[in-house]
Amino acid sequence: MQIFKFGGASVKDASGVKNLVDIVLSYDPKGLVIVVSAMGKTTNKLEELVRQAHSGEDYMVSLAELKEYHRAIANELLGDLPERYLHFEQSLENTLMDISQCEAMMAYDRVVPHGELMSTAIIEAYLGRKVKCEWVDARTIIRTDQYFTEANVDWVVTEKQAITDLKPVAEKCVVVTQGFIGSDVEGNSTTLGREGSDYTGAILAYCLNADEFTVWKDVPGILNADPRILEGTEQYERLSYREVTEMTYYGAQVIHPKTLKPIAQKSIPLIVRSFQDRSKGGTTIASENTTKMIPCFVFKGNQLLVTAQVKDHSFMDEKKLGMILQVLDLLNIKINLMQNSALTFSFCIDNKEFKSKRIKELLNRDFILSFESPLNLATIKNYTPDSFNRLPWNRSVIMEQKTSHNYQVLYR
Repeated sequence: MQIFKFGGASVKDASGVKNLVDIVLSYDPKGLVIVVSAMGKTTNKLEELVRQAHSGEDYMVSLAELKEYHRAIANELLGDLPERYLHFEQSLENTLMDISQCEAMMAYDRVVPHGELMSTAIIEAYLGRKVKCEWVDARTIIRTDQYFTEANVDWVVTEKQAITDLKPVAEKCVVVTQGFIGSDVEGNSTTLGREGSDYTGAILAYCLNADEFTVWKDVPGILNADPRILEGTEQYERLSYREVTEMTYYGAQVIHPKTLKPIAQKSIPLIVRSFQDRSKGGTTIASENTTKMIPCFVFKGNQLLVTAQVKDHSFMDEKKLGMILQVLDLLNIKINLMQNSALTFSFCIDNKEFKSKRIKELLNRDFILSFESPLNLATIKNYTPDSFNRLPWNRSVIMEQKTSHNYQVLYR
């Protein structure tokens, strides 16, 4: 059993879909599950649609653009529009008309999954002309809780569903399913966090005891920095689960942060390969690391610094810290960098407006809050003395931390 994951960049146009099909046809169709993301920048477009529809703005132009984008790809590949695609297009329209009174995060999870649903509807229709395949709704397999936008997986139910409903299909033909999405016990659509299609692949690899999990990307493998930001990047040939887990914790975008745990538990190799050049072997992530660890540079933009100050001039003690951390846990917010003093606790998080509003609502009674954005966060993992010279030279430092192996700086 093999799991393939294809991201949005790999299916951004008709030629990308054809390339995906060429890759799939070079493997045994039996025992192959392909997990596909929304096409191109569709998720960004859907997020804008959610914002417009939820706030009562006119969203019809944005919707028309999204429909035209998908229809153009479908027509180029197929000459017509698949019935399944048209069903999800209509479902998107109906959902947008019905979310203005819905809580923001739930509204997001009702709308955004349509990107993956429409994408896979088109891809399955085209792939089906080349090889026997079957479309499977990931929401019927992956059961989650109701932490909308970053749902947690119910592993017991999900594994049972995968074995009962997905495995028999995969043993007969190629399965086409969606990344990023699941459903709660009430049948509501949920999402696993941005870039969560990697995580979906890992979930299915774990549940199906896959032999390998391959992520097909627009890079030759895992690099030690984003080549769009730093020149002279180097590729890792082999990494350990532990090393990549740390890299993703700091924000490396190659693999979703939750991806490693399930496959590491069953020692399933993860291979990151280029869909643009299949002759390259990529990077293998497994139990042991045999590559010398060169410095890894991770850059995260659009960061928000929140500073909570005590109101009564008492210390920022463990009890007050516990109150703040409890709120962040409730909102499923990950801290990227934190620092405390006698009277304050400052923490850096991804800047998401609806979550910052909830922080204000829940902490404003007990703390004086200040917010600063947009900021940038840079991390050097396994730094060397000369690696600091590769950071932006003109930065205005807001906060920095240094340990024996890692360095982080928050800057404007």
